[in-house]
Amino acid sequence: MAVLETEEGPIAETGAGGSGNGVSRRKLESRRKIMAAARKLFVERGYHDTRPQDISKEAGVGHGTFYLHFEDKLDCFLAFTDEAANELEEVLAKHLQNAGTITDVIREILSGTLEYSEAHPGVLAAALTDVTVLSKGDTGRKTASMRWAEGWANLIDGWKQTKSIALDIDSRLAGQVLVGATKQAGGYASRNHLDRDFYLDNMTRLFVRALKAQ
Repeated sequence: MAVLETEEGPIAETGAGGSGNGVSRRKLESRRKIMAAARKLFVERGYHDTRPQDISKEAGVGHGTFYLHFEDKLDCFLAFTDEAANELEEVLAKHLQNAGTITDVIREILSGTLEYSEAHPGVLAAALTDVTVLSKGDTGRKTASMRWAEGWANLIDGWKQTKSIALDIDSRLAGQVLVGATKQAGGYASRNHLDRDFYLDNMTRLFVRALKAQ
């Protein structure tokens, strides 16, 4: 699950006295405010009930400033999902450092996801909103769910090569299933206040049994 490159490029220094540097810094600061506001509103209200003007107001910037950074609300939402996916991948990378067996890897992914969700309530649920049907065309960008599913698919491909799991499993389809199951089960566990170890043990056992060759 490699972390993608960030959207923000290096700060340019143009003109005498580095005046371009100051402009770029102000632009990055306004983008940071907009991203923080968008994150807050997408989590609290959801994608559909959040408008660009709401984000601008929450960020304390002019409405036109929003469009200096984003083409539209979908563009802003995808930037939010990129941010959330990168944050999650950093957490998962730490959890997977010493994971060896399939059981260990699956449990650590679930544990890391739970850890991130507890530290950032509502962010993953919002980021996993399916907005692909709203796009007027191929944006060329991956949603958080697509990135997460591909990460699972790549792991499954690796396990197939070592013949650790059933070889007739479609990796891409399985990746989508695992993402969906984690999202639904995570929500259920949170609403019903399930014991952390009980949740992790049961989900790990379920995933391992589904993937293992019979």
